Amino acid sequence: MVWQLTSKPHRVFPRNPLAAVVVDLRFYPILKVAAKVPEFQDRVRSIFADYQEQPQQLVMVQPFGVQVAHEKVFAFKKSDGSATLSLNTTSLTLDSRRHEHRAELISEAMLGVRSLLDVYSPLQATRFGLRYINFVDRETVAKDLERAVSWNDLITARFLSIPSDLADWEGTSYNIEVSSRMAQGELTLRYGLMRDPRDGRDKFRFDSDRYIESPFDVLSIDRFLALFADDAYSVFVDAKGPVLEEWMNKAEGTT
Repeated sequence: MVWQLTSKPHRVFPRNPLAAVVVDLRFYPILKVAAKVPEFQDRVRSIFADYQEQPQQLVMVQPFGVQVAHEKVFAFKKSDGSATLSLNTTSLTLDSRRHEHRAELISEAMLGVRSLLDVYSPLQATRFGLRYINFVDRETVAKDLERAVSWNDLITARFLSIPSDLADWEGTSYNIEVSSRMAQGELTLRYGLMRDPRDGRDKFRFDSDRYIESPFDVLSIDRFLALFADDAYSVFVDAKGPVLEEWMNKAEGTT
């Protein structure tokens, strides 16, 4: 199977259901990461002004058991806390929790990637990915639009897939994962209804992970970012229903 996505004109909406957008570059271990963190910080602190060192536990499943390793993560954060650029010996990750504009995301991700290449070259990459994690909250949409809405209003039929003769929507959860190839790399899509343990409400999760694994040219990452964002947007457009689009088009605070 190969994904059959059609290109969609990109639009910027006043709001969106994104919980997080993650850009992740993985590479073969660089043991001198810690020694050159000051040089890396000099290149990114114009955007990522805050700095923290955080412990990280790596769990690796080996043929004869589980191996646990501990290392530091060097975290560079925007002053408003909306995004974090994290660096360790095997990866560079941008985690954005208030995504508004694609151009801003790409600019910030490329600042981190170029800084990494400036300070730690030569570098051999193993994986590069862009992940969009959406949670559609029916109760929030209904409150904002001041009317009752159904899941069929929010999500297109092809993504609302349960055996209707065996279950209805009340109290039902489901989770589907689809992974297949693209012309370059792969796309893994995870979607379904789930109960959010934080507030007990049912939400629709739509999580697209667009990535490429080695071998690939690390100098082409800016091109991959734009391509991956287009692909993730295309599949999201196919999933959003008319009422979700209505909600996304309505600026926060308006009636």
